[in-house]
Amino acid sequence: MLKNLRNGQSSCLLSLLVIFLLVIFSFSLSQAAEMYPTRSINMIVPYAPASGTDLGSKIMADKIAEFLGQPLISVYKPGGGGSLGAAFAAKAKPDGYTILAGSITPFVVAPVVKKLDYTMDDFILLGIYSKNPFWIAVKSEARWKTLKDFVDEAKKSPGKLTVSTYGKLSAVDFVLELFKKQAGINVVDIPYKSSGEALTALLGGHCDAAFVSAAAGLLDSGSIRILAAAEEKRLEGLPNIPTFKEFGYPIVLDCPYSLAFPKGTPPEMVARVFEAQKKAIEKYSKEIKASLWKVEQWPDFRTPEDSRKRYKDLEILFSKIIKELGVKVE
Repeated sequence: MLKNLRNGQSSCLLSLLVIFLLVIFSFSLSQAAEMYPTRSINMIVPYAPASGTDLGSKIMADKIAEFLGQPLISVYKPGGGGSLGAAFAAKAKPDGYTILAGSITPFVVAPVVKKLDYTMDDFILLGIYSKNPFWIAVKSEARWKTLKDFVDEAKKSPGKLTVSTYGKLSAVDFVLELFKKQAGINVVDIPYKSSGEALTALLGGHCDAAFVSAAAGLLDSGSIRILAAAEEKRLEGLPNIPTFKEFGYPIVLDCPYSLAFPKGTPPEMVARVFEAQKKAIEKYSKEIKASLWKVEQWPDFRTPEDSRKRYKDLEILFSKIIKELGVKVE
């Protein structure tokens, strides 16, 4: 009987100890969330520097930092059409100090065409902040003045013209394939790690055109000319750039951008950064818009719920495109 009493007392003490530790742990988490952030946040950029993702996320990060009290530091992990950096972020410790600068390719396209160890559901979206048009660019002195000129030559010389993109099996890669199918042309796709690299190849004469989702500021310099954009109508601020639809190709797709935490990040921390983003957008809306325009992005501020729906709709759309193109999932 005495033994049973002692065992009961031991069990009771053990239970109290567990409860005490849980209370301390919960208090520590609560306190950490309340003080968050106490240091800089690593912002994983899954493309090379000067990519559309890099340029746009820096603009937002600079403004968000004012309301967080800590900077968001760009950490570059390019490769796999954005999937390598996204996978790294998905597996990161969900402590609020790793955030992904994401876009349509790592969130939607890569998990659809590849057997990856992450999906979009492994992230907590903060909300879309901008969008990039998909467009085809040539050097300003190129002999093709219109998209029709480019298509006509591609038809006369199948397999001769080359087009750079920001990655094999990326979103723009499939938009290019869709264009090739609709136009009935055969051009050679040369993938790079970012829109910036793809455009550098174009300016260096290593390809005839670039199918990208940004122009790395080259529009203002006059170094390149956009033949067509995959938009419903001509873009605000760029009235001279025609749409693919105007040439008879019903291609309407863009590239949304948003920050995202790995799943499991405390909701208080997620809310803290989202609130900082919201305040930054409210205070600096005109300045952010002007800055985004300089890197060929357009503001498209959305709530986390609306953003997830937007990406889910794109997931359905790209699944359909991939099926139409007969792409085999790797």
